[in-house]
Amino acid sequence: MKKTALVLEGGALRGQYTAGVLDTFLAQGLHFDTVIGVSAGALCGTNYVSEQFGRTTHVNVNYRHDRNYISLRRALRRQDVINLDYLFAPHGAGWEDFDAATYNASATQFVVVATSVTNGRPVYFVHPKDAELVEALKASSAMPFISAPQDTRLGLCLDGGITDSIPYAYAQAAGFAKIVVVRTRERAYRKAATSPVLAAAYQHTFGAHPRFVAAACARPEMYNRQATALDELEAAGDVFVIAPQQPVTVKRLEGDTDKLQALYETGRQESAAAFEALSAYLAK
Repeated sequence: MKKTALVLEGGALRGQYTAGVLDTFLAQGLHFDTVIGVSAGALCGTNYVSEQFGRTTHVNVNYRHDRNYISLRRALRRQDVINLDYLFAPHGAGWEDFDAATYNASATQFVVVATSVTNGRPVYFVHPKDAELVEALKASSAMPFISAPQDTRLGLCLDGGITDSIPYAYAQAAGFAKIVVVRTRERAYRKAATSPVLAAAYQHTFGAHPRFVAAACARPEMYNRQATALDELEAAGDVFVIAPQQPVTVKRLEGDTDKLQALYETGRQESAAAFEALSAYLAK
């Protein structure tokens, strides 16, 4: 039986919480057999597998207003608002380039979740490397309406959170004995139903892919089912969850870097406080 899996929810710059949690894990020397990430969770997970303490926050805080990295103007050209080509390009001193050698050599299997535009189902990229890694991360984090679907070896893809926001079931199906989940929303959070206006926008933009439209419109119900089931699994001791103790006020593309730094620190503090209980769960 496989031993440990780490599951990372998305949430754009709310992933600063996840970055803090993962840096606590790195500081404690805690690693997992598999890491499964969605969107921002996948981006944070990449730096965790490459063992680059602080890289996520260093880039997000210090380069948040660098238009080469994050710019809404890119959406006007149907490009990703967060420029992953720039994120993974070599920049030299001051940037902290991605350590591809450590990532590629890691014993941890890394899984990136995206959504197939063709069939409206989740797809999973298993330990992609080099150009395919960037391709998979683009697919996982590409937001409908403002990003063009990413062409991948698994077909056209968009945001993995549309069909598998918190992919603990993937870890269950793979037979992991211990599953740790890092949330970017508090446990009580639930999504409101898709509005008629948003449903019409999905139909207008993606009408050629009716199964994707159906999945996108049903996203809130899917997310809420996952959140409720996760609460039940946690209560039964079958998974271990680290989630913000208070509602997160950081926006998806938050521009206040003080708030980004503070959310990172919250992730560090809350995961440090939970670490003894987490260690006991993993040791059982």
